[in-house]
Amino acid sequence: MNSASLLSLLGPEPWPRRLVTLAAFLVPALALTVASGYSYGAMLLLLGALATLPQWLRHRPDTHTLVLACVIACMGGFWFILAAPEPGWNQFDRPVKFFLGAVCLLFVTRYPPRPAAFYTGLLVGCIGCAGVALWQVYVEHQSRASGFPTGRTNAIQWGNLAMLLGAILAVQTIALRRQLGRWRVTLAGLASLGAVNASVLSQSRGGWLALLLCIPVVLLLLYQLNRREMWRCLGATAAALLVMTVLNHQMLAQRWEVMEVEVQGYEAQRAADNSVGQRLEHWRFAWDMGRERPLLGWTTRSYMEEKEKRVAAGLYQPSITEYVYVHNEVLDVFVKAGAVGLACLLALYLWPVYLFWPSRRRLARHAAMPADWQAGLLALRLGGLCVPLLYMGFGLTQVFFAHNSGIMGYLFLVMLQWAALLGLERQSAAAQATPA
Repeated sequence: MNSASLLSLLGPEPWPRRLVTLAAFLVPALALTVASGYSYGAMLLLLGALATLPQWLRHRPDTHTLVLACVIACMGGFWFILAAPEPGWNQFDRPVKFFLGAVCLLFVTRYPPRPAAFYTGLLVGCIGCAGVALWQVYVEHQSRASGFPTGRTNAIQWGNLAMLLGAILAVQTIALRRQLGRWRVTLAGLASLGAVNASVLSQSRGGWLALLLCIPVVLLLLYQLNRREMWRCLGATAAALLVMTVLNHQMLAQRWEVMEVEVQGYEAQRAADNSVGQRLEHWRFAWDMGRERPLLGWTTRSYMEEKEKRVAAGLYQPSITEYVYVHNEVLDVFVKAGAVGLACLLALYLWPVYLFWPSRRRLARHAAMPADWQAGLLALRLGGLCVPLLYMGFGLTQVFFAHNSGIMGYLFLVMLQWAALLGLERQSAAAQATPA
């Protein structure tokens, strides 16, 4: 990319906005292609936030952004309770990420990025993770795709985030299809399919549960906004799922068979020495304990101690003592932080759903703007909506926020799309306020 095209992508000054725009490209572009790829753009945002602290601190954010920042900071506070008891810095690692994420949110909403940079980053990121998965499985002959460095990253987190990037790219492409042109839509469709295939090659079952949760919501929105488009998308989705099934039918059949055997073993004999059985036993244990202290929970330390006692007494299977987390986001928060912590987690999920929801009333406010501008706004709303919806699905079988990639993926994919959306809406308000 030459300097002219780079400046075209980054847009006009001031430099903080260019920096945020660059980060909006880097976060999705590198997230799954290089080791800890999500950190490069995030670090740029943190450095920019610190360097311009006096400027953006004097600017009062809108109420919606302030509530989001408070929810993020509140969740950081709860992670002092939820984190595993560890010595030194590790105890503060996750809470600090939430607190710094709230700081970056206030910075990026002051200097919104260009939406085109985020979309381009999505495209690059999906192509990149598709290539990584194919390389690891078919060249390195790994059993599961998990991202670089090979063998040292978690396949579940990596595969779920691949599914997320593919979903965001798909819905944004649907919204922008007339502006992009046929060949770019085709390229984006193939890239999105490649990212979903990367998730399949990671053998992460949680990603499919999340996708099944997200697809009906997106189709419902399309039905309300454009019924003809909904049927087209339904057909395209069915075709894509059929292609994925054909390409990976043997792997999918084996995984389904294993799951059936493990479920039957747990139902018959409480067998919990496998993936599904251990999860079911852990969920039973967490639900039983959570009901004993429903308001404030047990804290992680007391939870671990009580688990040892009850397993030793023969009440639960020994396999659950190997894990700190429950393998279900809602149950994990409920048993350790009670209904109070659960309320904060639900706010972290549902407040962005409210912020991004593309209601007719919200879209009608900008009906006077050009069609390509309206398409960009819809793309950001649909893409932003994918993040909390898919994370709710991921959280059914995994405590996703217990992992750095889970925290960083959620915070920065939400904040960058929200900031870009605010930027478009401010442009609309300024244009409509200007006399013709």
